[in-house]
Amino acid sequence: MRASASAPGKVILIGEHFVVEGSPAIAVAVDVRARVTAERAEGELVTVSSRELGEAVFGPSAGEGPLYPVYVAAWEVVKRTNQRVGLKLTVESDIPPGAGMGSSAAVAAATAAATAKLLGLPLSRDEVAQAALAAEVIVHGKPSGIDPTVSSYGGAIYFKRGEKTERINADFGQVRLVLADSGIQRSTGALVAKVLETKKRHPEVLEPLYKAAASLAEKARSALERGDFATVGELMNINHGLLSALGVSNSKLEELVYAARNAGALGSKITGAGGGGMIVALCWREDAERVARELGKIAVRVIAAPVSEEGVTCVLEG
Repeated sequence: MRASASAPGKVILIGEHFVVEGSPAIAVAVDVRARVTAERAEGELVTVSSRELGEAVFGPSAGEGPLYPVYVAAWEVVKRTNQRVGLKLTVESDIPPGAGMGSSAAVAAATAAATAKLLGLPLSRDEVAQAALAAEVIVHGKPSGIDPTVSSYGGAIYFKRGEKTERINADFGQVRLVLADSGIQRSTGALVAKVLETKKRHPEVLEPLYKAAASLAEKARSALERGDFATVGELMNINHGLLSALGVSNSKLEELVYAARNAGALGSKITGAGGGGMIVALCWREDAERVARELGKIAVRVIAAPVSEEGVTCVLEG
């Protein structure tokens, strides 16, 4: 018997670094998924395998390596059952790593859901997100928690650290997201630390940006609820300017952002930590192909996808 789970990636429409210091953010699940299969194994060791990262075996003592966070997400679930079990976890993901799309959180959420289903432990979406967050701490150091929350819930969410996550009632049928990869790898943890250090050195300069980001989130939420995607796009453009002011943009990201706007996107911006990774463009459905084509001329990779209304899903097989 095995359990198979999948979880979507995410795109932050409004927020990013401002979330870490308590500002609200709006994020949406994007229909590009990570999949994890969980099976019982003999003994008490957990074997994690991935086509891209190989295989690793973990036990209750501290571990390391790129697959260790997957073990942590599973172990957070196992601890709740008081069972002594071994597991075999197989990871596959269509979400590009290190690109600001929440790849590690999606894998962790799928891992937690698959492990819980296999062991007969009912978990709420909040509990799946909490288990995934433990894995995210290993990856990012001081994660906001937004990535595992979006992967668990799907759709659009309004997120504020330390407060209950709220779903946003929005119909995304008429729009598409186009993501373009700069091809530049970066560390989210290092960029978060860099921004926090800059804010510490210049609090009186950067504090107004954090207040502006909070206002952006409120306005964007209202615009989404009334289906005003033109305003959402405009607010995304403003948010990109704030992120540039924090020092997390570069010439390649700016090239992608403006290429998307020139091709007809409603709005475009860095998504995730910046420094590299992806930009996201919000487009009318009929314009997405043109925007994707233009970005494809200068990006390493382009992904055009709808918003995923479905969060983490799981089935028991065999």
